[in-house]
Amino acid sequence: MKQFYRNGHRLALTVVFAAQLLLSCNGTSSQRQFKNQSAYYMALHAADQNDEKNAVRLFNEGLKKGTDLTKRRCAEALTQFGNVRERVESCKYLVANWNDDAALLVACAELERDNEFSLINLYTEHIDLLTAPNELVRLRLNAMLQKNDSRFEDSLRTWMLYRPLSNEHLELYEKYSNAVAETTDEKTSAAATANAIGFVAESPVKPIRLDDGGQSEPERTIWQLLMDYRTSVYRRRYYGAYGKVGEIFAVCKDAGITVPPLIVSDMGKAGLYGTTDYYAAAVMFDRFARQLDGEPGFYAHFYAGRLYDKAGRYAGQAVSHFKSAMDAAATGAQYDNALWYLLNVQLRTSAADTIVSLKRYCDTWHDSAYFDDFFESLSVLLLSHQQWQDFYDIWHVIEHKASEETFGRYAYIAGRLLEDGLVNNTGGVQTREAMAAFTRVLSGGADLYYKVLALERLNVSDDEFIENTFCAPVTNTPPVIDRDAEQLLAGYAAFGFPQKIYGEWQVHRAHIGMESAIQASQFLNGCGLYNKNFSVQSLRIASRTRYSAAEKIPHHLLELMFPRFYAKEITAACAENDLDEWLLYALVRSESFFDAKIASNAGAKGLTQLMDSTAADIARKLKVTDYDILSPATNTRFGAYYLKELIGRTDDAPLLAVFAYNAGLSNVREWVRIARRDWYTTGKSAHRSTGISMDLFLETLPYAETREYGRKVIAAAALYGWLYYKTNPADIVRALLE
Repeated sequence: MKQFYRNGHRLALTVVFAAQLLLSCNGTSSQRQFKNQSAYYMALHAADQNDEKNAVRLFNEGLKKGTDLTKRRCAEALTQFGNVRERVESCKYLVANWNDDAALLVACAELERDNEFSLINLYTEHIDLLTAPNELVRLRLNAMLQKNDSRFEDSLRTWMLYRPLSNEHLELYEKYSNAVAETTDEKTSAAATANAIGFVAESPVKPIRLDDGGQSEPERTIWQLLMDYRTSVYRRRYYGAYGKVGEIFAVCKDAGITVPPLIVSDMGKAGLYGTTDYYAAAVMFDRFARQLDGEPGFYAHFYAGRLYDKAGRYAGQAVSHFKSAMDAAATGAQYDNALWYLLNVQLRTSAADTIVSLKRYCDTWHDSAYFDDFFESLSVLLLSHQQWQDFYDIWHVIEHKASEETFGRYAYIAGRLLEDGLVNNTGGVQTREAMAAFTRVLSGGADLYYKVLALERLNVSDDEFIENTFCAPVTNTPPVIDRDAEQLLAGYAAFGFPQKIYGEWQVHRAHIGMESAIQASQFLNGCGLYNKNFSVQSLRIASRTRYSAAEKIPHHLLELMFPRFYAKEITAACAENDLDEWLLYALVRSESFFDAKIASNAGAKGLTQLMDSTAADIARKLKVTDYDILSPATNTRFGAYYLKELIGRTDDAPLLAVFAYNAGLSNVREWVRIARRDWYTTGKSAHRSTGISMDLFLETLPYAETREYGRKVIAAAALYGWLYYKTNPADIVRALLE
């Protein structure tokens, strides 16, 4: 028997009673609430205990009653049990009753393991090679290859040339190439033997058919060349790929074949990363752009623009090509991509031209959120160069055009510029307009950080108002609820299968209501007492539920979003290092999301993400000779010590210490030096640490990661202080920004 259900029995008895209390309706028991689906959950228990006979019996019983979703899960599970014939019959049943991509993936994966390639071909006959999941297409093409299907090459070519490549593409293409090579080698060997003994023998292996509707060998060779080229670029063999750009374009032209759009895109990538002579590459793509139209023309103009930009000193040509790419765009995504590059080219060369283009095109983009990072870069540029009036003017331009998150950021910063007398408003009292800007932040879809700061600027102390601000809906689009999916999550909890909740929630999360998501998060939160992985899953569900909320958020969701995991360790670390607990909780949440075993690519480890060298230095100072950096107690103790030390080394400025924790003390000191120098040129009174106010200083930091890190810590600290320590968020903000 194949083992897929693990660890459920270890928690089942512990959590089932709590789950019943949490999830039962009007006091009914789990058995009564889930009576029509109970066979499925009992089957999972049987499978978890390696009782295959009862598992199969119960899964089959589950097929006869319950929701469509639990019936489906039973059918999926049965494809893993029994002998080959029984598994194949289960696959047939699954496809017959749920003939969608998800069901086909489950069934065909099992059929492939059982070498039932004819059935795979039959079941996948109708799929669209350009839109179906890549793994499903791979399963179909592999089955076609195994059965010597005459349509294989044409299908392979469509999939390889007209979709972005994936690992599934590479796996199948390598298998196909190896099969062709083996067949060719065997045919050559057979022919050599035949010649040696004086007669021609048949190949002992049936060759892969290469005929596809009468296509000539030269044409077939061209398609092979194009597919090889795509795989080369996907493997990032850019230097060799760039050397073949001209050859491929010429071969296609001579054969009268239009270069496929994604081949042009791959050529562009080869130009960007496979040569240092960007100008020559740009000129070549400039020439291609004059010869191509439609989607190939879009990519030719797009990469000509990028190459001119990378060559330097050719911003005008780059902008011109991006405009042409926008005109040739076949989709809104292509248009937005070209416009994004156009704006960023201008951002590096002329703020004035950027503003002109922004005013011209901000009504034309398709996905306003796609430009959030551009607006972040624009904000840093304008504020760093004291172009405060330009920033203020843009704020008025982008209302109802930029995303709510971007507009909220610009509204808060514009309000602060008005407060500090750094801009001239369009009329009226500056303070009144600033207050209106902060109020707009609170009423819109701004990031939680800017809401926290706006509460401080408005000096809000009313707890009900604060609660309503934090619990306000984030979106106006309510989800389409799938009650079967919600009941399935509840059943997993009631019958003691926490390990299945997060994965199922990920599949259905767009159709899970808030209360159901909260129940799942609460349940996993409780299971975290036994397995900390469930704590992290609880936090992820809660956070994502809040950011997609179309209705008022319950207070307890905020507590699930900002939990106090590892409370004993954090309390002890804060007491030893004289730190406020709300600050260390905020740092841990921002650094690791309370995953004690996490390690970054740079080597930072544990709850507070300490580098080995930093931990060793702290251990030496604390006279600790034997320690485990992944131990929650040790990691939080060392992290708290390090943060406290940084606060002292930044003249008792907590937020500067937070920046230093993320970006290094030397960087922060340099940023402060530059900020103070620039601020003195304004002739205005300097703020204590940085000249410019600390919240505006954050917006000028050159590291995007550090800016976002600072925002996360401040917002989390304010929520922790308010939720658990009866501290007004405004007081937390003032303590951090002093």
